[in-house]
Formats: sequence, structure tokens, C-alpha cells
Amino acid sequence: MGNPVQRPQPDIEDPLYQPHFQGLKEQQLRVQQCDACGQLQWPPRDLCKQCHGDRFHWPVMPDQAVVYTYSVVYRAPHPWFKEHLPYAIVVAELENGLRLLGNAFGADVEKIQCGVRVKAHFQHDEDSGVCFLQWVPTTS
Repeated sequence: MGNPVQRPQPDIEDPLYQPHFQGLKEQQLRVQQCDACGQLQWPPRDLCKQCHGDRFHWPVMPDQAVVYTYSVVYRAPHPWFKEHLPYAIVVAELENGLRLLGNAFGADVEKIQCGVRVKAHFQHDEDSGVCFLQWVPTTS
């Protein structure tokens, strides 16, 4: 039997996103915050969208959110996803208004709707060491 198909991997060494991916490995949601004015921003940028500052830190955000929008995928865009159909691409809004993209797989796909409360789940890929953000519906 051939090698199993590997999940597409993000560039975890990209300097703009590296702190975010490190946070996922540590089971934390981290976003960029400007040192000068305190503006939180996602996705990360080289300059603050508020004051154009160029120094940032990466505070930990709450792992609870609400589904802002989603799309259920029934046709795999890559061979790895074929074994995981259907799955959802989920944009979840944090309490502070930032929106983060993740997936929902398995039975959770049936529970995804706009307005549903979700919790971050950190899915570690054993082969690559990359951690992916998934959103899981909560019962509360």
C-alpha cells in the first residue's frame, strides 16, 4: 500500500504568522496587538491598521467564539480532504470582534450554524508537528 496522503501544510515559519502557529501548538489562540496603541488585529500585518506602528506582541485570546459564517464542503479540493467529507470551513467571531478561520469535521458539521457557540480545538498533525485550529460546537 502507498504512503497515506498528507494534509496540506501552512508555512509555519512565515514571520507574520509564526507566533500564531506557536500558540496553536501550545493550545492557545494568539493574535497580533500593537504595542503603541493596543489595537488587536487579525490577520497579522507589518503595520498597525490603527496607528501604523510596527511593534507587536501576541496576547492569548479566549478560546470561545460564535459562528459568524460557514460553508460545508462536499467536494474535496485536495486528496487529504476526500476522507474527511463533508467538513465545514468556519469563521468564528471572538468576543472582541476578531474573526478566526478554522474547520469542523465529523458529526460537528451537522451542528454548525450561524450564531452557534463554538470552542477552539487544537488538532495536532503527528507527521508534521503542525497544529490546526478546529471549531467544535459547545453545549452551553
